[in-house]
This record gives sequence, structure tokens and C-alpha cells, in this order.
Amino acid sequence: MSQPEAFGRYRVIRRLGSGSFATVWLAQDDLLNYPVAIKVLAENWAHQMDIQHRFLEEARILRQTDSTWLVAVHDVDVLPDGRPYMVMTYADQGSVADLIRRGPLPLDEALRLLTEIGQGITVLHNHGTIHRDIKPSNVLLQSSPVGQRVLVADLGFAKAIDEASGFTAAAGTPGYMSPEQSIPGGDLDVRSDVYSLGAVAYELITGKPPSRPPVRVPPGRIRPGLPRELDDLILSALSVDRESRPGDAKTFTDRVRSIRMAPDLPRAVPWWQRYRMPWRRAAALVAASLLGATVLTVSGGAPGLSLTTVRDAAQGIRMGVPSVWAREFHTDLRARPAAVDAGAGPGLLVATDADDWHSTDVPSYGVYATVMPGARDLSKVAEHDPCPGDPASRRVRTGDWEGTVWDWPECNGGGAFTSAAVHPPGEPATVYLEIRQPDYRPDLVDEIIDHTVLG
Repeated sequence: MSQPEAFGRYRVIRRLGSGSFATVWLAQDDLLNYPVAIKVLAENWAHQMDIQHRFLEEARILRQTDSTWLVAVHDVDVLPDGRPYMVMTYADQGSVADLIRRGPLPLDEALRLLTEIGQGITVLHNHGTIHRDIKPSNVLLQSSPVGQRVLVADLGFAKAIDEASGFTAAAGTPGYMSPEQSIPGGDLDVRSDVYSLGAVAYELITGKPPSRPPVRVPPGRIRPGLPRELDDLILSALSVDRESRPGDAKTFTDRVRSIRMAPDLPRAVPWWQRYRMPWRRAAALVAASLLGATVLTVSGGAPGLSLTTVRDAAQGIRMGVPSVWAREFHTDLRARPAAVDAGAGPGLLVATDADDWHSTDVPSYGVYATVMPGARDLSKVAEHDPCPGDPASRRVRTGDWEGTVWDWPECNGGGAFTSAAVHPPGEPATVYLEIRQPDYRPDLVDEIIDHTVLG
């Protein structure tokens, strides 16, 4: 779906993300001078009345509950082509999934988030609703005068508890949904959400989701020093036998709160947890530092992101990368084949996971850059993989750079991919860039290019 100019009185700014059934846009309510998020039913579901009903039911539930712990729906309307859309709270700090990707959380912070998520699910259960798709990416974070605020979102799979017997189709996200949810016609109750809360708790505390059920490895084995009561609670929530789980979200949340309030709770992330990484990654960081990689934080124009500047002395290049992506540094990664054919040599990669950089199934997010002598023609990089379809091509011309950017806003369901070939005006040197990001942000691409410097 191309970017519309407006939905009713709401002026569209950019796309925030998309899923199987809908696309979410950031928009501005110019009348009230306030940002909002607008969720629009996808075009391919426009004539599916059951999907439209589910979409509108989500809006009704959120409007009726009207809770501090849930995303609020301010308005609902219909586009000229018949697709409904809802106007919702804009969460300016991203999601809990984004937070987890940045690294280990202090235990107190993880338990605070978990308590607030549990309170949101408790509100739904009290309303007579099962969420059925609780996961870190469906829990949003918003700035507030009293600090960060948790908002449970995306009730597209939510169902009334009194209709929970004999669902005709499985629903949920593998890794977070209870075993009984994977069985069409299964008999569900609120303890299915308790399983999902246990999975979210596991990931908040260890940085990784639990294994497939039955889960046998307690969080404390991955993160030593956790209270035994917390291990027991999470493993009980993840029990295959739902009779062994806490009875509902409130019971689970009350126990989390009690553990958090204990006077002997570890208050900091242990040093070994903060700095632990495989030796392969540590070696890459050392190599980068020997080549002159330095890090300093600069103010980024992209909302909610700061850029970390990394320097590769061997290539004579500095580039700005969102700090949340700067987990691994590699100085000799090859570009994709189309760029290699054009003369691109090994370059500098700063990313969340170097092993998955060239993967089309589970991509990492980050920036790759290599310097090529001469004014190279890299137009053919837009004719090859990594993404299906033709990219959107645009020219870049600033005081420091000129060249071409090729954007694939949707790349194999794994976010957005960008290739760029830029050079300083009048200078015979080309910088080839690859940028992977979870959502299509052309403004962020431009920010990265603007913070790339030769010399």
C-alpha cells in the first residue's frame, strides 16, 4: 500500500509497520495538534466480512475496556473503498520487543514491565476477553509525565471467554502461544494467556524466548542469580498441563509483584551478564578497535533513536548507526553478489547479528558500508536479490553526498532493505551502503547517509 496523504482529518506522516491483516501509520491530528497511530485493514482483506468483523471487534473491546494498560481507540471510520480503520494511541517508544533487542534489562525493570503487562491482560480477563496473541511486539511503550507507560495492543485474535470452546482455527504466534492454541477446536480459557505471559517473562529476563513446550530450562540457568520463586513461577506458567499454571493473569501478576517487592531482589544486571558475548563477537570488536573504530553518541533526527558513530580507519570511513543495532562489528564482511560484481570489496558491518546479515529468512538489522575507488555505476544492484519486486529508486543530493538510493519497503517479511551508492560531489570515490531496518524509515536512511563521512 502506497503512503496516503490523509485518513479523514488525520494527516499521514509515515508507516509504522504492517502485519497479515493491517497496516499501521503514524499520523497527525492537526485539529488537536497530537500524534496518533492509525490501523487500516489490508486491501486483500477488504471484502472478507469475517476479517472486517474481527477488526471492528478489536476496536470495540479496546474502546469498552478503556484502560490505562491498553492501547486506546479514539475513533473508527471507513475509507471510500470500504476498509475500516481505527485511530489509536501512538506509542512513541516502540515495543517491548525493541527494548529486549537492546540488551539485558535490570531484573527490577523486567519485573516492572511484566507486572504492567499482566495488569493489562487482567483488565481484558475481567472484561471477559482472552487476548490469544501476547508477545513482546504486541506490548507498546509510550512516554508519559510519570515515566514509561506500558500499553497492551493488537487484539486481532481476541475472543470472548464464553465463546472459547471449540475455536475452529488455531491462532497465536509460535513460541508464545499455549500448546492448546495450536489445536483447532481446542478448549481455551484465560490460562492460555497465562502461558503467553510466562513466555514473555522468560524473554524479558533472559533475552531469548523459551524453547518449544515442554520448557525444561529455567531462566535462572541462563541468567544465574534469579530468585528461585521466579524460576518456579515462570516454569509453572509455561506448563503444558494448564491445571499446573497460575489460575489467571491476576494470580500470575500478583506473584510477580510480590517477587519484585522482596528486599533481597538483585537490583542490577550482573557484570558477567552485561558483558557476556561469544568469543567470536568479542574478537570482532577487538579487531574493529584496532582498526580505529570509535564510538560516540550523536543526536539523530529519527524519533526515538540515537546514532552511534563507528570509524573504520582502514577504509577511512565513519558512519552513524542506530545505537540499538550496534551489537556486532565486523570489518571484512563481503557485500551481496550484485555489489561484488560491481567492484565492492569487504566492508564494515555494524548489526544486531552478523551471521544473519545475508539471510532472507531471519535478517538482522544494521548498516554495511564499503568504499570503492572511482565513480562506480551500481545501478545493477537494483536488478537482483535480496528482495522480490522492483525497488523504489530515488536520488540523494546534500551538501556532502549525491547518488542513488534503492528502497525495498517490504523484504521477504523481514523488514525493509535499502542499497545506496553515494559519493562526495566532484570526488572519485563511491560509498556503497546496505541498510536493514525492521520498518521502512526513509528518514532514517537519509540520516545514516548524512552521518557517513570519508577521511
